[in-house]
Amino acid sequence: MKKFLSLLLLPLLLTSCGDSTNCNITEKRFFLVMTNIQYYPENYVKKILTFDCFTYELTSTTGEKYLCGVRKCSSGFGCKCGKDTIIGFIMDDNIGLPEPINQYENSNEKAWIHVTGQLKSTEKTEITIYGVDNTEEKVQFLSFRVDEFSPIEDYSGLRFYVDK
Repeated sequence: MKKFLSLLLLPLLLTSCGDSTNCNITEKRFFLVMTNIQYYPENYVKKILTFDCFTYELTSTTGEKYLCGVRKCSSGFGCKCGKDTIIGFIMDDNIGLPEPINQYENSNEKAWIHVTGQLKSTEKTEITIYGVDNTEEKVQFLSFRVDEFSPIEDYSGLRFYVDK
């Protein structure tokens, strides 16, 4: 059903980016566009993407750490634990992205950033993590090359939790 809905929404979502090489992922369409990117990365890999997110550190079961740019969202994409999850990218952090703050709190006080860059490829990195019930599960993330970023001081218009 999700795939069918995604196929129906694909033309609508792509019109938010058009045929141009730039795609501004707005607050209003964040969840839908990000979900679409996860299912159809080939439609976005050559585009310059711009969006707002907060930094989040994901740690694998082996202790490897990944700096991500994410938003929190309802389950259904990513984890299969039935609880809330995150949606976003593994960030290429070679340019000094801010460390996550208040990562596990349900508050808007996060390390918010405005980023511009591109997907590194259409291939996903699979990471084994511990779910909420301490069982292992696998999640997959696309990698994002950050070309430029700026910290967001006034994040009052942004939601750390996004949904449709």
